[in-house]
Amino acid sequence: MADRPLPSSFDENEEYQETGLQKIGRKLREEPLIPLGTGLTCLALWNAFRAMRRGDHVQVQRMFRARVAAQAFTVVAMVAGGAYYGADREKRKELIKLEAQQRAEEKKEKWIRELEMRDEEDKKLQAAMKRKRDRLEQKRLEEQAQEQGSKVATLSADSTTTAAASTEAESKVDGTKGGWGWFGTKKGSAENTQANAEVPKK
Repeated sequence: MADRPLPSSFDENEEYQETGLQKIGRKLREEPLIPLGTGLTCLALWNAFRAMRRGDHVQVQRMFRARVAAQAFTVVAMVAGGAYYGADREKRKELIKLEAQQRAEEKKEKWIRELEMRDEEDKKLQAAMKRKRDRLEQKRLEEQAQEQGSKVATLSADSTTTAAASTEAESKVDGTKGGWGWFGTKKGSAENTQANAEVPKK
């Protein structure tokens, strides 16, 4: 199964996945009166500074009053914007919390999947090692069986050789007993003659 990212309920909402510049742009679009009041305040201060360098005290007083008015306008815009967008901000905070919770759940699920994959890999590795041990054990048993078979064959060959040697020795001994004696007579016939001669004496 392909490892695809889990679907998120915030994927289509760019508001909660924005960069710093995007956030500034969104704030300017939501509350345009605040930057306007800030700009008016800065303009009044700049004109007051220029009037002071010219020595025009009347213009300096006017610009200071304009600065106070611009600051008051900015404060009123901030309060009004806060009241107007307060519910939206609370909703945004809740949605951000939900997004963080969902990301934590996704991370946990990915972690669980990774643990399951590791467990499966461990099981496969153990099964492969078991099969390898079984093959080695089977091979060892086969080698032992072959060694025992070769030993049995060697023992049977040795016993056959020993039996043949004993039979040959016995035949040699019998041949010597029934063979020719010192004086050209057969030992067997001479012994029989002596035995026959001793019988009547008794």
